[in-house]
Amino acid sequence: MFFKWRSFRRDVVTCACEPEWPGLRASVDGHEVAGAPSPEGSSPLVLMMGLVAFCAGCGAEYPYGWAVAERR
Repeated sequence: MFFKWRSFRRDVVTCACEPEWPGLRASVDGHEVAGAPSPEGSSPLVLMMGLVAFCAGCGAEYPYGWAVAERR
């Protein structure tokens, strides 16, 4: 199966940083990738791989849609 569905909804945790959500990070096979908020919802890549983003500052789980950020 290609999709990794999360079988339960986690509790929403708010970010403790000022300003909120200064950056997003996720882990893919032990490598850290940067993320960016997405107003259209999570990208197909994020959904297919079952990735979860966390705040780069405080480590809170990001509860909204996001996508892997472009490399600079």
